[in-house]
Amino acid sequence: MTALALRFLYIGLFSIGGGLSAISLIQAEIVNKLGWVTAETLVDLMAIAEMTPGPIAVNAASFVGMRLYGLPGAVAATCACILPGCLISFLISQVNDRLQKNRRWQYMLKVLRAAVTGVILSGGLTIVKNALYSGGSGLVLMSAVLFCGGLAAYRRWKCSPMVFMLAMGTACGILRLALPLFLAL
Repeated sequence: MTALALRFLYIGLFSIGGGLSAISLIQAEIVNKLGWVTAETLVDLMAIAEMTPGPIAVNAASFVGMRLYGLPGAVAATCACILPGCLISFLISQVNDRLQKNRRWQYMLKVLRAAVTGVILSGGLTIVKNALYSGGSGLVLMSAVLFCGGLAAYRRWKCSPMVFMLAMGTACGILRLALPLFLAL
């Protein structure tokens, strides 16, 4: 359980920019290096983490900890994940007011914003790639069609994210049930 807590302490420390920026780091550490969950499980985890309250990294820590060590693992991973953010936020809050007029401080914040945007984009692309490709077997056509159709509908009608997720989940469920019946004809 110590390895679990140390990994999520590392993820919490280096996922600068919030939960979305942690996706790439979680993929690299938990899926690629350690193999604690599969890439497909990570995609499912991210979908669930987006729908549940709280940051993605914290929800991921809870899920992986629970899966590996039960409730004690979930608590250890979650606490380890949030500890760096709490400490860093406290330290920055102590100096930020004094440094607001400092040009170097402002420049550093501007550079960090750009870096965080890149990390979030990388994490998002990782999730899209894992959702649309099944292992080494190529493009999952149904996922690609749902993704493109859902993205177009979401951009067109700008509905609530919750309504959108429920509609896409329903569409996916219907397709999963209907597609085998259709192909059997």
